[in-house]
Amino acid sequence: MLVTISEFNEYTGNFEDSQQATELKTLFLQSAQELVGEYLRFDPETKWQPQEMPSVVRLTILRIATLMLMEGGENIGVTGKSFADNSRSFISYTNYSKYLNPLQTLREAVF
Repeated sequence: MLVTISEFNEYTGNFEDSQQATELKTLFLQSAQELVGEYLRFDPETKWQPQEMPSVVRLTILRIATLMLMEGGENIGVTGKSFADNSRSFISYTNYSKYLNPLQTLREAVF
C-alpha cells in the first residue's frame, strides 16, 4: 500500500488499533488506492515508490479512505442547509469525484 496505517491514523486522529479496526483501516486504504488507480488508469503502486508519489495522490487516498471510515461509523460525510421554514437540505460528499478531480493532470490518456 502507498499509504500506511500509521499515516492514516495520524491523518484521521483515529488511533484505534484492535485487530478488527486495523483490518478495516487496511480495507479502506486498499479500496481508496484502487479507486485512485481506476481513475488514473494505472496502478500507482507499480508506477511510484511511496517516497516518489505525488503528494496529491497520497492526499486523495487519505481523503477517500477517511470518508469510508466516517461512513462505517455512521457519520456519513454530509453538509446541510437550513431554511426559514425549518426544513433542511443535505448534500452528500461520499461521491468521490470531488476528491479525484485534482488528479486529472496525472491521468493516463485513452485513445
